Amino acid sequence: MNARRLLAAAGALGLLLLAQPAGALDPLDIKIGKALFKRLWVPAPASTRGDDGLGPLFDARSCASCHPRDGRAAARFDAEGHLEGRGVVLMIGTPDGAGDPVYGRRFQIDAAPGIRAEGVLGARDETLPDGRRARHPQLSDLGYGPLAPASGMSLRVAPDLYGRGAMARVADADILAVEAEQARAGGEVSGRARRVARPDGRVEIGRFGWKSAHPTLREQVAEAFFLDLGMSNPLHGEPWGDCTAAQTACRDAPHGQGEGSRGPEGNALEIGEPILSRVVAYVASLPVRVLDAPASREGARLFAGTGCATCHRPEIGAGANGARLFSDLLLHDMGERLKDGMEEPGIGPSEWRTAPLAGLSDALARNTGLLHDGRARDVSEAIAWHGGEGAGAVRRFNALSGREKAALIAYVSSL
Repeated sequence: MNARRLLAAAGALGLLLLAQPAGALDPLDIKIGKALFKRLWVPAPASTRGDDGLGPLFDARSCASCHPRDGRAAARFDAEGHLEGRGVVLMIGTPDGAGDPVYGRRFQIDAAPGIRAEGVLGARDETLPDGRRARHPQLSDLGYGPLAPASGMSLRVAPDLYGRGAMARVADADILAVEAEQARAGGEVSGRARRVARPDGRVEIGRFGWKSAHPTLREQVAEAFFLDLGMSNPLHGEPWGDCTAAQTACRDAPHGQGEGSRGPEGNALEIGEPILSRVVAYVASLPVRVLDAPASREGARLFAGTGCATCHRPEIGAGANGARLFSDLLLHDMGERLKDGMEEPGIGPSEWRTAPLAGLSDALARNTGLLHDGRARDVSEAIAWHGGEGAGAVRRFNALSGREKAALIAYVSSL
């Protein structure tokens, strides 16, 4: 079934989605989720009620716009530094965890008719003496005045979604076991799990997002609907998305009615549970994609010997819950050179969750750029940016012969 027919089917099955329990997911649900992942949403009001609700402020019109072929977005900027395409977003935050009082938690570059977008997103690349490029956010044509002095900014690239279902299946205990293992070793690497407190007092382990903000895939997808598309859903019920009280025209704009779902307070949701659960099911169905060919055995040996595998752990968990992600899913202090411009409560500005390397070969083939903001053009540049807990691995890599470096880079590039 092609994408157009799937989209039509997703619209026609609106009543079926409401009638069928969200927990009873089958291959048809996943196909519908794929169609919804690709759906181009439109601002309200629209002739097809189930398609509207986009915005009023947003960064993209579909999930697929930021995740082409379900993969990592390409971080590309033109000669003037303006963002090309979609998939790079600007997070905004204050040290207490709140968003900017005017711009909110996300700098949105598109808007519904009659609403002013927040501005133009770009980046300024600074070439360093060794040829690397440092990347700094650059904003222009600000629609609502300057950001507050306390607001920090962080460019983030939409990540590869393959293997996120496997990531979800890794038990909290397995992540904590790796944390304890690194602490016992007493070496230069000692990552920590991000502990997310729940309203009922429970603590769950974050794993999704560049800084492990979310313990579940459902939470990450719901936040993307809310911040990237401006669409209310069961976890974020505000119909105006990220519009702040200072953006009155945005708050007063028409809002979508979705497929008839209601939030906890009885308000209509633009993305109800039947849609949210099927998009989550589709993303969770994407398998881990990693190539570990026999020809790369020397590279694998060097990868372990230099200490890269301490954080980029080839497999985490065991049995059915094991995942070959090349990540320990822990936060690590990566040093001053990778320091973020946005502070978060309890998270250091230089702390990042170990990025999974599974699927890296696809990102390299599409020239997306590497690291959280796409600044690194290849694996060697990405390695060179590692500091803090990664500094020892960089020293050992730099001590390798040229042939050994090439073998290690070829191995990582093939994952």
